[in-house]
Order: sequence, then C-alpha cells, then structure tokens
Amino acid sequence: MLTADLVRATRRGGQLHVTPLGGKQRKRAEELAESYLGLTLANAGSAHHELKAAWTAVDVASNEAKLAAGLLKLIEDACEFESESSIDPRTLRSELFTRSAEARRQQTEENPFVRERVLSEAGEPHGLGPEQVEQALYSDLKSQHRLLKTPELSALELLERYDLAQLQAVLLRAVKVDARVLCSAPEGYRELFRKLKFRRLLFRVQPEAAGGYHIEIDGPFSLFDSVTKYGLQLALTLPVLLAAQSLELEAKLRWGKAKTPLNFLLSRKTPHPEHEGRARLPDEVEALLEAFGAVRDGWKAEPAERILNLPGVGLCIPDIRFTHRTGAVIFLEVLGYWSRDAVWQRVELVQKGLGEKLLFAASQRLRVSEAVLEDHPSGALYVYKGTLSAKAILERLERLRGA
Repeated sequence: MLTADLVRATRRGGQLHVTPLGGKQRKRAEELAESYLGLTLANAGSAHHELKAAWTAVDVASNEAKLAAGLLKLIEDACEFESESSIDPRTLRSELFTRSAEARRQQTEENPFVRERVLSEAGEPHGLGPEQVEQALYSDLKSQHRLLKTPELSALELLERYDLAQLQAVLLRAVKVDARVLCSAPEGYRELFRKLKFRRLLFRVQPEAAGGYHIEIDGPFSLFDSVTKYGLQLALTLPVLLAAQSLELEAKLRWGKAKTPLNFLLSRKTPHPEHEGRARLPDEVEALLEAFGAVRDGWKAEPAERILNLPGVGLCIPDIRFTHRTGAVIFLEVLGYWSRDAVWQRVELVQKGLGEKLLFAASQRLRVSEAVLEDHPSGALYVYKGTLSAKAILERLERLRGA
C-alpha cells in the first residue's frame, strides 16, 4: 500500500485532487512498470540491495520520481524475501571473526590463511557449508535478504493497483468519511456492512430517503491512538465501498506535514458490481459460531442476515442469529474495541423499542458496565475479557429468552 507522501495530488480551493494516470503519462507509467517488473523477475534469488540497485539503474525524470517510487513500493510489497536465518547472525559473526583472527595469528608459509577453511570451520557446528555461512552472516539486515518470490503481476495490473492505492493512501489522513452507497440488491448492503464490521471501523449508518444508505466513518485522525493501525483498516475498506453500484464519498483530511484541513471527493458508479461469497466475520465471531457447532443446548447459531432499523434512532447490524428449539430468536452483535459511543447507541436502540431481542458483546477495554441493560426484557450487554465465552453467552441467551 502507498503512504500518503507518495500520492500524486494537487490542492485547489480547499480540495485535494488526486492526479490520475492518463494519456502519455499512463503510457510512460506502463513502460516503467514493465521495466521494474522485468528487473524484479531477473533478480530472483538476489539480495535486496542488488535488486534495489537494478531498479535505481532505470532512467527516471525528476517529474516522474514520485510515480516511480509508488510503483516500486507496490512491487516490493508484493515480493517475498527470505526471513531471518535459523541461526542468530550476530552469534555467527562473532564466531567467524574470532576464528578468522586466530587463523591469521597462526598463519605461516606452510599454514597460510584460507578463507574457505575458516568459513567451513565456523559453519560446521551449525550444519552450514561455506556458502550458507556467507548467506546467513548478515541475514538480519534487510539489504541482505534474498528475493524468494516475485509478484505475479502484469504491468497493467500493477497500474490498476496503483490507481486504487493512491485513493487508499488519501484515507490514511482522514478525520471523517461520509459515504453514500447504493447497491443493486438488498444482500449487497448486508455484505458491505459485514465487511465494514470485519475491519473494526467506527461507523454509523442511516437509510437515505431516496434509497441506499449514508455511512459515516470516523477516520484515523479522529483518534488519540492506534492511528496507523486504524488508518490501514480504513484504507483496506475502500474496495468494499467501490464495489457498490453507486458511491459518493467525501473525506475530511489533515494533509501533509502541516496537517492542512482539506476535503476529498470521490464519485464512482459500477453498473455490474462483482459479488463475492459471504464476507468473513471477525475472528472472534467465527470462533463463536464454531464453538456452537450445529446446535448447542437447544440453540442454533448462524450468521445474521437482517439489518435491524429503528426509524429516527438508528440501525443495528447483528453478527449472529440464535434460534432456540422453542422458536425464540435473539440476535448478537459484537462491538469490538474502538468506541464506547457504539455501546450507548445500541443501548438507546433497546431502550426505545427496536422490537427484537438483542445481546451486545463489548470488550472490557471499552470500560462499560453490564448494569446499563440489567433486567431489560429485550436486551442485554455482555462485557468480555480476551475472547468470547460460549458458556457466558448461553447464560445470557437463556436469561433473555425467559424475560
């Protein structure tokens, strides 16, 4: 993924405009992509510094420097380099240098210093040959890591990735994102919201009078900590939003070293959006489904498909639908780690009569108390530490069922 400093953009009237690749510039970008990908393939097995030297040898004009750096960042991210050696390189260096110094002190005309012999003696205790010792000697340095796998990308595919990566990098500097989405089918919204939840983003959803939904997403620059991690999750969400039939996005940014306030607008229409299979649920939710199996203590657990809406108050997008053998239905939503506000919004939904029985699970890190919904007939709050407990959830399901 690109960093914000690699985005080719201009500022006009308080707006940030990302410079698209087009015309002669796109042709030149394709030439650079082909050159860099070809050199990467030719340097398979080479050290990282050798690969970078080959890339540097490509002639790049000064006005192409940011484009070239962006393409190389994406190529390098797609490469696979060897991990650190099984032996500690620092230990190996110490042993080798000690043996080398001793061999030089003892050398004579009859017993000259032989480099290969010293390498062999240093590697013998570790089961390494002379060549393997040389490779492992500085394997803790990134410049010495060897290229094991090259990207399986064409030049055109790399440019498509670059176009998306520029837009994603803009969102790394967002304070807030407003997105209005329209999907061609109801299930499209369910999958979109589920994917948003998988990224653990802070978002609020409201239906639009003309159809579709308005999604407000807090950006990384609205947080006091976890800015980098959260920003990455927001950037990775952009393809999900772009998959909608129609997207109108506005982001409020803090741009550049001075963190200048700017707006960024993006409008896209996808006449035939691609639909993948069921979106993956967050890991802890998938683990809970597995813990319940087909049926547990009379309860069947399955991914929830409904979007619950209380007009004028808000939406609830549950993760799991629990159905008891008696026919009772209770929904579970796992709120994750990011915001206490999300808990109070769900409490308000229950208290104002959403109409479904709901169990909310919130991490202990959010510092909320289960007492806020204690003895409520339609809702309960489960505060968990570490992982979701199937036993604790069963207890609360039974309590709600009997309420």
